[in-house]
Amino acid sequence: MDMNEKQINEVLDSPEKALKLNEEQLDVVTQAAIGLYGTTANPALVEKLHLLYRHYVTRIHPAQRVRNYQTAVDLVLAGKSGVHALIPFVCCDPARPVASTAALDYVVLAPANDENATTGALELLDLYDRGSLANGLAVLGGMVMTGDRRILSLLESHCRALSCDEVEILIKCRGSLLTLAVIEFYLEWLEALDCREECDIFAAVAAGFANLAIGSTDGIVYDIERVIPSTPDNAVRILNQWSLSEYAATIASRLHDIAEREEGEPIIPEVMSIWGLS
Repeated sequence: MDMNEKQINEVLDSPEKALKLNEEQLDVVTQAAIGLYGTTANPALVEKLHLLYRHYVTRIHPAQRVRNYQTAVDLVLAGKSGVHALIPFVCCDPARPVASTAALDYVVLAPANDENATTGALELLDLYDRGSLANGLAVLGGMVMTGDRRILSLLESHCRALSCDEVEILIKCRGSLLTLAVIEFYLEWLEALDCREECDIFAAVAAGFANLAIGSTDGIVYDIERVIPSTPDNAVRILNQWSLSEYAATIASRLHDIAEREEGEPIIPEVMSIWGLS
């Protein structure tokens, strides 16, 4: 089912038409509408496209939406679509895998403004602050997954304002590399918490910190910087790297200090064990 621009606009201009489409038709027209917006950057399409996408997520399985997202980002990477084509996935998709991945890709692919590498991240934080995201925690998590200290530095106040339940959702977002910036992000968060007054959040952040070591696939800690905007051939600069055991040794004293402040059932000794520390 190929669609021309006129047919796409007919659905966008008449939301009731989307209600009459079967799932296959809805899938095709939504992809086509995202593609149209990606190539034209027409601001008049934004509100209509978001309305269509919000209906789309109620009927199309997340696995299919992930596949469609991959198609959209591939077009961006190939230079056939603008990075703004990812915004419907960032803003309107409630599924964590879709929203977090789209957020990560958006902040590293968005054009830098006056050599400011955090332009895309600042845009998404503005949307978060305005309550314009279907899954704001996944978007925060996607930005954490960049592993870039410049982006992570923007997230501190937002993440430290989260409730325990929200932190437990955030820590499920993890990148493919174990990075120095993410380790420091969680470790500094632990150091700033009052383990007595904020015991539930302390436990959640500690779990997130432990998960970093558990989720390491190659046993390496990387100090990285994202190339922004990224290209398929130039995405990450690796500044330094250590084995997990080597890096763990450098933070052992900080974890011991946190452990000494604990009251009640101790958590940090178990976290240290997971990191290979006694």
